[in-house]
Amino acid sequence: MKQTIRYGAAILMGFVTAAVSAQAPAAYTSIAAIHSQPQLPASKVMVQATLTLNGNPSYIQDSTGGAEVDGVSTKGLRIGDQLLVTGHADDTEEGLVLSDSKVDLLWHGSPIPPLSVTPNEAALGKFVGLLIEVTGRFVDSKNSGGETWLKLESGRQVFLVKLNSGTGGSSLPEIQSRSILRIRGVCSLQPRDTLNRGGFAILLRSAQDVTVISGPPWWSPEHLLEIGSLFALLVIAGHLTLVQMLKARYKAIMGERARLGGELHDTLAQSFAGLSFQIQAARKVVPNTNTRLVRHLDMALDMVRHSHSEAHRSIMMLRPQQLAEGEDLPSAIREALQRSTAGSKLQVHFVTSGPVGSLPLSATDTLYRIAQEAIANALRHGDPSVLDVELEYKPSSVCLTVTDDGNGFDPRTTQIRGYGLAGMNERIRALHGEFSVVSEAGRGTRIHAQVHLRGKPGSRVIAALRTCTSVYWERLQNLVHSPRSGAQ
Repeated sequence: MKQTIRYGAAILMGFVTAAVSAQAPAAYTSIAAIHSQPQLPASKVMVQATLTLNGNPSYIQDSTGGAEVDGVSTKGLRIGDQLLVTGHADDTEEGLVLSDSKVDLLWHGSPIPPLSVTPNEAALGKFVGLLIEVTGRFVDSKNSGGETWLKLESGRQVFLVKLNSGTGGSSLPEIQSRSILRIRGVCSLQPRDTLNRGGFAILLRSAQDVTVISGPPWWSPEHLLEIGSLFALLVIAGHLTLVQMLKARYKAIMGERARLGGELHDTLAQSFAGLSFQIQAARKVVPNTNTRLVRHLDMALDMVRHSHSEAHRSIMMLRPQQLAEGEDLPSAIREALQRSTAGSKLQVHFVTSGPVGSLPLSATDTLYRIAQEAIANALRHGDPSVLDVELEYKPSSVCLTVTDDGNGFDPRTTQIRGYGLAGMNERIRALHGEFSVVSEAGRGTRIHAQVHLRGKPGSRVIAALRTCTSVYWERLQNLVHSPRSGAQ
């Protein structure tokens, strides 16, 4: 009988022991061990870890990993406390979750430092449930249901930052768009934290976990627009200042030329006039029988008259004309034609084509001087019967052409000396224009000058194309005529 009682007691104790052992949690030394060993649905685990986020849910962390703790009150606990957590383990793709947990405070501790990682590393899921520190550029923010959401970006990686109103001690400060922020918090992959957008989210412990490293960059669209506007104003002001300086310089040059012309008229020209009068008086008293002296006096008188004419022409070229910017240029050239050809049988044709527009003072003076010199050269050296002058206003340039049917010359054998053609060429080149002379012995001369209008870049392209075309055309003509000249 005693043996039967002992045997029954042993069986009862075995059932009690099995029941107790089935409810006892398995003791683990690390969170990583929970990940490595699968758990039964009804089994419980026990882990010792540090509290990293106090809220609902809360997060714990040990030296091997982090986990989410649900369904437990953490009242009276502080971040950094050492806890003993017992609960059911659910190891998911979004991280380890301990549910139906019991939390026991072991001792009060200090917060652990966060791990400094990059947003790309955090997006891989290696640091889920851990306290980390990342840096990103602030994009946008919103408040919803007592929660504050920040949207940040780093390169192509975009992530969210979440702060519960009951978690943080104070609200976030005003943050300027595109500022660089340093964020400290728990890394989460839960859809409720990422708003089902994928990637990762940072759960803040308080507003102090957000640090502004630097403000928005200076090259923001607003700043670039301001800098561009300021630069445009400086360019306009510089251009206006340069125009005023060039006008003042031009007026000073014109004033000096007028003064020099007046001095030459009062001294040199008057001296030539007195010298001519004295030679004429001597010629009258010399008897005609003294042929040698008469010949020398006539030669001296011709030389004085020629020098007087050249001095008068130079004085006229030095004296500035009162021309408005472009409007009086055709009438000034017409007046010069009439003054130079008055009393002669020369047929003169002056044509103006295109809409007459305003020109800079330098361009107006240059074209007028070239017209004066070309007309004077045609009358003095060409002995023409017909003289054609054309002033053509184009959208991007102004062209002056002077053509005569006089004696002409060979540009390949004639050296250009003195003021004449060389002076005209220098004047037009100073304005970055084009100047050309086409002449042939016995076939007359054609002088062409072209001035480009500033502010119209298309004129330079058109002029370059025309210059290339004329150069190649001239070479082609030389190739065509060269065999004939060799045969002769």
